Amino acid sequence: HQFIHAVEELENLVVQCLFELSKANLASTVGYKLCKQISKAIVRQSAAVQIALERYNKLAVKQSPPQPVLQYSEVLSYATLGDFDLVKHSRHNVLARPWSNTMHCQMAVKYFKLLRAHEEITWLNVEVRWLQAWVDGETMEIRHAAELSAQNPLLSAELWVLFHRQHCVNNQHQVQLQHIYDLEEYSGVQPIVDHERGGEDEDEELEGDEALRLDVCMTVMSR
Repeated sequence: HQFIHAVEELENLVVQCLFELSKANLASTVGYKLCKQISKAIVRQSAAVQIALERYNKLAVKQSPPQPVLQYSEVLSYATLGDFDLVKHSRHNVLARPWSNTMHCQMAVKYFKLLRAHEEITWLNVEVRWLQAWVDGETMEIRHAAELSAQNPLLSAELWVLFHRQHCVNNQHQVQLQHIYDLEEYSGVQPIVDHERGGEDEDEELEGDEALRLDVCMTVMSR
């Protein structure tokens, strides 16, 4: 019971110390006096953790089987508070189980990350197709709407402004999509149509069309 109490006390002090350290990260948003108070609190909590850690280590070597002796830096770097539960229940020889081994835990985490990575690749292949369809569809729809609105010069001019703005944005998306398609490891569906940009000639032609429509719009407004 003394050992369990020592573990719980150490856990409580570590949590308090972590809270004080998190406050220190906000030091730039608080006043000078509060910063000094936080610094003093961190010093007090650190000293208390070291005292509790010494008490724990003295009891740890007396357990059957002996429990691991912990270092101050090791305690503060515990990933989760569940690590304290493992130590607290070590009387059931929990620490001798394969899944409690640090290396085994790290390997298990990497294994599950690898599994999720394959799932993420599948989702990314789907999202790449969604983005490609969006880029193609948006450009065509806005241009079609602008052409249908030719009888209303003001609306048509506004739609063409929107078209050119989105055309530039979608060109950037298309460049990134093409980089993805060129990857040797890309396992998604390749687009059937060549979506590469038309180059400077196409951009100059679009700018000329926009200038012409703007001139027509200004003529209509001046009447």
